[in-house]
Amino acid sequence: MEEFLIDCNGDMLQAVMHRPAKQKANTIVIICHGFRGSKDGGGRAVAVADTIAEAGFTVLRFNFTPLQKLTRQIEEIAAVVQYCHKHISKEIILLGRSMGGSAAIAYTRKYQNVQGLCLWATPWNLIETFQLALGDGYALLEKGQTLSIHDAYGDLELTPDFIEDFKNFNLLEALTQIHHIPVLVLHGTKDEIVPFIQAERIYQIFSEPKRLEVFEGGDHHLSMHSAQAAIAIRDWLHQYFNR
Repeated sequence: MEEFLIDCNGDMLQAVMHRPAKQKANTIVIICHGFRGSKDGGGRAVAVADTIAEAGFTVLRFNFTPLQKLTRQIEEIAAVVQYCHKHISKEIILLGRSMGGSAAIAYTRKYQNVQGLCLWATPWNLIETFQLALGDGYALLEKGQTLSIHDAYGDLELTPDFIEDFKNFNLLEALTQIHHIPVLVLHGTKDEIVPFIQAERIYQIFSEPKRLEVFEGGDHHLSMHSAQAAIAIRDWLHQYFNR
């Protein structure tokens, strides 16, 4: 693995590259983590990246800055893609986990320079999703108050503009504007943050070629199904990008 920094308008994004021992495709998979997540994903993202690299594909994991807003995350994905275009490959696959998948959808709709899209427990309805994720805290943000979060992930202060930013995006409409690229949707049936019905709607709207991988009993993190998800991603990559 190679660790390095990517410049995004003066902010430095921490990144890690997994290069395969034997390159099978001129393709790079960029993993975009979820809300309050990290490029390591509690070890799960590392394991997924290793599985993909072992299959012959280059993988890049990176950390979003703590600003959290979807608008900013799209800018940061753009900086990472630009880096990859310049230094690695112009064939880009975005693998978004949860809100990172929402950012990947919005990015792909805006720039139309992605060759594949993989969505892991990804919401299109951000209001519903964050009402579930934040509970009573969401109501505080709606009232214009700052929300302070202190938990196992660390300390975070969210301001009302975090949820106001959702109004800038119609992710269902964005799905209709993404055409002719392979799409893989992965979701657990017991996702407590992004209800499975959101994945069904995403899959329904996308045009072919598309695939829906359902993990029976899987939670939001696919905690007990992460290895299976990695294999599903590997097989999908082999089907569409092993050239």
